[in-house]
Amino acid sequence: MLKSVLVTGANGQLGSELQQLAPLHPKLSFTFVTRTELDLSDSNAINIWFTDKHFDVIINCAAYTAVDKAETEVDLANAINGTAVATLATIAKAQHSSLIHISTDYVFAGQHYRP
Repeated sequence: MLKSVLVTGANGQLGSELQQLAPLHPKLSFTFVTRTELDLSDSNAINIWFTDKHFDVIINCAAYTAVDKAETEVDLANAINGTAVATLATIAKAQHSSLIHISTDYVFAGQHYRP
């Protein structure tokens, strides 16, 4: 049986790379979604989107990446990079799925001893 994998942020750098690699993994059934298909800025929309969907693995490649604009678009940045991740984690837990969340050195430089 194929494992189902959801990849958010399908049009971003990482999501695009995963789309190119997906054919190398025929035992996995990939679903790639873009921002227009799954609005991660709205937790309610995320929950509604998952109402009739289940995945074995959720790979979150989506992010608010406009670092300079994040200072003026704080709510949007927090919704996508914080609240949406918590929502995905809650959904993954309820579905007994795995969640893989990717971050960058812009957020975590790797020099701290704690998360």
